[in-house]
Amino acid sequence: MNKLSDKEKKETEILSKRIMPKTDFNKVVEHDKLYYNTLNQALEFNVVKQDILGKKCQSVIAKQNRKEIIENIDILCDWSETQVKVLDMKGKLSMQRKLIDDKEIHYKNVFLPQFEKESKEAKKELDSVMNKCKEIVKSKEKGLQEIVHKVNYELTWWNKCDSKQKGNVEYMVQVYKPLKRLISAFDKKTMEIEQEKQFIA
Repeated sequence: MNKLSDKEKKETEILSKRIMPKTDFNKVVEHDKLYYNTLNQALEFNVVKQDILGKKCQSVIAKQNRKEIIENIDILCDWSETQVKVLDMKGKLSMQRKLIDDKEIHYKNVFLPQFEKESKEAKKELDSVMNKCKEIVKSKEKGLQEIVHKVNYELTWWNKCDSKQKGNVEYMVQVYKPLKRLISAFDKKTMEIEQEKQFIA
């Protein structure tokens, strides 16, 4: 079997504990909403600050007195910076709201239907794919080692999962999809090698 590097071993440890797109979707969106609400609160406070500073600055600006402007330059700059900050926050708030809406729409209309399809296939075919992959990692064929290494990589992170994770259909899909592609690549490469052998012979 192909050995994994220390870096790859660490990566497989991380992969076995990764965030799952369906299971953890609400956590991710809740984080986005928390950021939105915090940003909205910061905007409200800065609007109040802008109004307070604006009242102080309006009398200075109205007089158009150079001496008074120089004496109050710090508060005038603070007011201007607060106005810019308010505009920036309004833009960020709008983008954050759109991001949340887009995520929720994509999740409902694209991700869930695709996931349902993939999960049915993974539940049905995972055992046979795993058996095929266990055979693939035994291969010593020279031209197949890169694919064998990738299969070993996927199996390694899967083997680091506990029984609860292995019973979770999301984890099944996460290992099934790349292994299915790798089996296809392995079969194609095996056929090419066999054809080359026939051509040489």
